[in-house]
Amino acid sequence: MELQAGFLQPWHVFLLQAVAGTFLITFAACLVHLLEPALSASFSPKYDGFTWVRGERGLGNFFSVAYDCVFDAGSLFKVAYEKVRNTGSEIFLIPFPHSNTGFMMLLPRQLIAEYARQPEAIVSFNKYVRDVMHPKYSLFGANILDNNLQKPIVYRELYQKLGNKIEMMNTELVGALNDVLLPQLDENGEMKINMWDTATKFLSRTSNRIISGYPLCRNQEYLDATVHYAVNMFSLAVYIRFIPPFLRPLLAPLVRRSLSRDRKIVAKHAVPIIKERMLILEAAEEKGIEVDLPNDLLSQAIVAARKDKHSYIEYDPMQIVSRLLAFNFLQSYSNTLTMTNCIYDLISLPEGVFEETVADLREEINRELAKGDPWSYDYIKRLDVMDSFIRESLRANPIGEVGLERTIMSKEGFTFSNGLHVPQGTTLAAPLKAIQRDEDNYPGGFDPKRALQDPAKPKITTISPEFLNFGLGRPACPGRWFAASLQKLAFSHLLLEYDFVRVDQRPPGVRKVTLVEPCGRSLITLRKRKVA
Repeated sequence: MELQAGFLQPWHVFLLQAVAGTFLITFAACLVHLLEPALSASFSPKYDGFTWVRGERGLGNFFSVAYDCVFDAGSLFKVAYEKVRNTGSEIFLIPFPHSNTGFMMLLPRQLIAEYARQPEAIVSFNKYVRDVMHPKYSLFGANILDNNLQKPIVYRELYQKLGNKIEMMNTELVGALNDVLLPQLDENGEMKINMWDTATKFLSRTSNRIISGYPLCRNQEYLDATVHYAVNMFSLAVYIRFIPPFLRPLLAPLVRRSLSRDRKIVAKHAVPIIKERMLILEAAEEKGIEVDLPNDLLSQAIVAARKDKHSYIEYDPMQIVSRLLAFNFLQSYSNTLTMTNCIYDLISLPEGVFEETVADLREEINRELAKGDPWSYDYIKRLDVMDSFIRESLRANPIGEVGLERTIMSKEGFTFSNGLHVPQGTTLAAPLKAIQRDEDNYPGGFDPKRALQDPAKPKITTISPEFLNFGLGRPACPGRWFAASLQKLAFSHLLLEYDFVRVDQRPPGVRKVTLVEPCGRSLITLRKRKVA
């Protein structure tokens, strides 16, 4: 239809007005969504009585502190912890723009155990995780968390039955280390490696021997997709936080395109195996016999989905794929981070301490291997010197500034024993890194033998208000025994097979807002040992 010059038909005017109106309404809704945390913290009567970590309550100060939380989190949380530590009984509000609520209540160590032991109906870990992870988009279905089949599987298979998986875990680890490291040796038996990338390769293959089983654990395209998914899933959740809820069905699928590609790759390799195991399970059911499936978490996920009351949803290959991605998310990133930090901490010890520590670790490994049950779960549990070193590295290098996040569920809010009250919907958090680096809690800097000298003899898996890497209370990580065993096995083989070249300065960490990763660009030097 042609338009006369300088003239618009009425329906054109209506269309332009509708488009402009829709844009303005959408823009206003986005603005309100972004401003809501600042407005709530600054003006809502619910938060009237709380002290802020810096400055006075107000909209301008909210944005000032929020800016520092994103761009100068290290300095901000040092200031915040000094306030929290000095009172010991007061809660402080801190803007935290990338959290689900936009701000948190930071608690002193003295109050941590009290809220960590509360039931889910009052102080909820699950509610916090659902809100911050947006599982409908990041996990391709809210049921992955709402119907958390993976947690009892992890507890049963990676804690109660972990011993019967160590042998195949160790076998896969040896193969992975040889395949990853040996090709990098030069003619002098030396190599310079990127520890982050190297650890990612051998740890993802080893852990997926237990998660996905053979042959998926040796399929590099599959492993790369699970690692990429695990690394990027949390970033996606943060992006979705800034999208107004009414726009998420439209925009979230666009934002998660890289995760969708990863899921498609994982499905390409995993679905045929899942379907094959489903047929084995169904055939066993028809015959009334016990099913014989491979000893891995994939098999357990299939069986659990079959038995679940929502099996019409869960017993589907693509749902099982989402469970596999969830299993990998829970372990992939954290295991690589722990291993890289351990190696960086070892090679940057003062020269005399470095030589003594390496000698002590190797002496313990050889002594325990000689007791007749090499590379067994009992062997792993006897590595006290190594356990102490890894625990100290975890203490000194927690993944983020805060931890132990919980959401207040009760309509009446929650009142601490000292009378402090927090309203419903509030997010509580502990200053994890500052607590674990506090000289009052852990004097003397990095000490590889700290746990050995502690009368309580804490292990990597021991949790407390002063050691929060794995959480606290009922939601504490059920896979921490698996993680500790994997780290000890890998560390054992590396120390027996290679010499690490010491460096004068630890490779610097890379800060990503409130998270700090070991530098993935630094190269370290390993030399093949010549053992008679």
